[in-house]
Amino acid sequence: MPQIFVCYNEGPFKEGSLTYFEEQFYCKGMAGGASADGRFALSGSTPHYAPDRSFDTQHIRLAADLDFARKALTGTCTTTLTAVADDAATMVFDAVDFHDIKVSSPRGAVKQDYNGRQLKVSWSKPVPRGARVEVTIRYRVARPKLGLHFVGGGSSRKPRQAWTQGEDEYNRYWFPCHDAPQERATTETILTVPEPYTAVSNGALIRTSRDRRRKTRTFHWKHNVPHSPYLVSLAVGEFSVIRDHWKKIPVLYFCPPGREGDARRAFGKTPQMIEFFSSRLGVPYPYAKYSQVAAVDFIYGGMENTSSTTQTALTLHDERAHLDFSSDPLVAHELAHQWFGDLVTCKDWSHAWLNESFATYFEALFKEHDLGYDEFMYELRGNAEAYFSEDRDRYRRPIVTRMYKNTNDLFDRHLYEKGSIVLHMLRSHLGDKAFWRSMNLYLRRHRAQGVETVDLLDALQDATGKNMRPFFDQWVYKAGHPEYKIRSWWDARARKAFVRVLQTQNVSDETGLFSMPVTLSFRVGQTEKRFTETVDKKEHLFSYRLPGPPHWVLFDPDHVILKKVDFAKPEAMWIQQLVHDPHVLGRMDAAQALGRIASPKAIRSLALALIQEKFWGVQGEIAGALGRAHALSAMEALMEGLRQVSHPKVRRAIFEALGNYSHPAVAAEIQRLYAREPSYFAESDAIRSLGKMRNPALLGLFKDLLKRESWNDVLRCAALDAIAALKLPDSVEILMTYSRRGPSSSAQMTAIRGLGSLASGRDDIQQHLVRLLKDPYLMVKMVGVRTLGMCADERAVPALMKFTSGDLDGRLKRAAEEAIRKIRKGMEQEMPNPPKKITR
Repeated sequence: MPQIFVCYNEGPFKEGSLTYFEEQFYCKGMAGGASADGRFALSGSTPHYAPDRSFDTQHIRLAADLDFARKALTGTCTTTLTAVADDAATMVFDAVDFHDIKVSSPRGAVKQDYNGRQLKVSWSKPVPRGARVEVTIRYRVARPKLGLHFVGGGSSRKPRQAWTQGEDEYNRYWFPCHDAPQERATTETILTVPEPYTAVSNGALIRTSRDRRRKTRTFHWKHNVPHSPYLVSLAVGEFSVIRDHWKKIPVLYFCPPGREGDARRAFGKTPQMIEFFSSRLGVPYPYAKYSQVAAVDFIYGGMENTSSTTQTALTLHDERAHLDFSSDPLVAHELAHQWFGDLVTCKDWSHAWLNESFATYFEALFKEHDLGYDEFMYELRGNAEAYFSEDRDRYRRPIVTRMYKNTNDLFDRHLYEKGSIVLHMLRSHLGDKAFWRSMNLYLRRHRAQGVETVDLLDALQDATGKNMRPFFDQWVYKAGHPEYKIRSWWDARARKAFVRVLQTQNVSDETGLFSMPVTLSFRVGQTEKRFTETVDKKEHLFSYRLPGPPHWVLFDPDHVILKKVDFAKPEAMWIQQLVHDPHVLGRMDAAQALGRIASPKAIRSLALALIQEKFWGVQGEIAGALGRAHALSAMEALMEGLRQVSHPKVRRAIFEALGNYSHPAVAAEIQRLYAREPSYFAESDAIRSLGKMRNPALLGLFKDLLKRESWNDVLRCAALDAIAALKLPDSVEILMTYSRRGPSSSAQMTAIRGLGSLASGRDDIQQHLVRLLKDPYLMVKMVGVRTLGMCADERAVPALMKFTSGDLDGRLKRAAEEAIRKIRKGMEQEMPNPPKKITR
């Protein structure tokens, strides 16, 4: 499903955990905060495999009538099946909490057996293998717990809509199906909805009709390429439609009336993306249309329903937001899924990287095509840092694993970001020509089929003649990444440069020593010398004859390998690298190193580079380094940067860095500038930095800012963060007010997190946070659960336990389990005299 999607806090120079903004822009959201014990597999995890099948689903015809007042759906689902087992007599449909079920079949009398979760349909005579049979199921669902969501209306001041979210296995809550990714069928949906609503679904619109007496409209959609049940969708609401096209294929954008300009701004590059993916892959976009629907209160960033993507309405944005926010990453990610995930789908969820890693990497590839190599590599660095954060703070796991508790557990930084870097290493190893030839073969060979990782491996080997199994063994089937410690020196007598490379990662059954070709680069004068070595042992010592001592030495100068590097270099060498390294990531590494050195010379070099650097991402990294230097000269350099640098993303980084300096001159300058900033986000980061200065006199300013309207409430959220940072008695009262359900979920979630930072010793805050877990919006529940975990109060455990089982979103279950782990771990650490183990 989703994107990568960093959105508000974009780029590696932003530190700390994801904001609520970022998480809502992932197609599949991340499940929790820091894990208490570093285990991926939760208690109760088991190996997972694709289920057995007696029948193969050929076609699903679903006629559904939506009742918004009752939040209900009445359906008639006719499924065409082919028997694949010998003497198949029973078809098992996944169907949760269905009512008024009636089953019929042209083949004859059937017996139905329903237990509330599965419907068994049995024929008196077995169906011969290869024979076709139809089953019609009439049913009703009311207020489904998952899968189908009715939102808005009433006192919420939000548009009334209904939309579905089928991944991973949630469509069973609104229509009967064999709800497993390996199943594939053509589909048609006949959706009857109240006037003046529009219903959008998969495939081509065959016809529409109107019932004046009932005041309803009916939309008949038909999709003729087999796809998995979780990709069947509907989205209903009062929409404006913007019509575009790619060649002769309709490209449609559905949005709330009055937001047409925002929708064009968000989705307008879609035809360009379709052309790029189609031409690079050699597989044209395979469906009858492509639509994107902006869904209110959507629970992911986007969902790649076949030919009919659902996107969060939060991605619609105005001109001011467009200065430094783009929907393109989200749009490209979901579009890439139309090939990787929809046309070719993982057979079971353990191979979900074949969906998500590809969509994440192809999102970055479009950025390379559209904005250039620097932006592409900067995004990949952000992906790597997101993965490293999860590996460090939560757990480590192989990309492909069958051992998990809930399917949603798999949709994490390993699946998205790490997998995207693995694909980039694969492309770099094979070369562009061979890589794209392999992608073409993989898609053509497995078109409209389910796949496992071995299918990709075979396509790569067949297209290139290369044995890729060692690569897959270390990067896909095992966990971790190489950690290199590098030291280099010049021997003047031998006129040789020496480089010692050590792999320092903890070697275990899970993570081994990596074998990778590595390039070493030496700059002598204006000449670059490159050498490629295979690094596959614990320690290597390499030597190279050079014409003179190198100005710098680079390890993996093209930044291909997913790795951690400890490379001690002289200050002068880092300065040379900051100024002259042609690669943006090399200059970023130099900025980080010089920030750690923080000598007067290092700070002067950073100050000059902040003004002269051409790429905003490197400038942002420089600003962060100056912020961490904690020196008056670094502060002055940042102030000068505000006077000379205009790029809004860099100004955001400067404002954030200045928050580390509680100096009257900084406070005065930020107060002078913040309201003049063209960018919402630069202004909001300026406000947060003022909050970090802990000046009680600023409370009035922040309260005034709460009255300001802005896109997705970014300014109000910044003011709430600043109020929380003040840690005043009034802070709690204000945050309590905004934490209750209101028109802005963004402000509500920000206030909840702010309360978490003030909860120590406050029973009233603890009790309030527990009450907020009853909020109807999933994302608010998620924030509440994580915040209680951070508060580490054991009294919250009973409330959190309620979210660890039952018909709940898998992300919420994992977040609750990790919060409980964290609380219990904290309790163990606080015990001054833990009980001794009793032995006999």
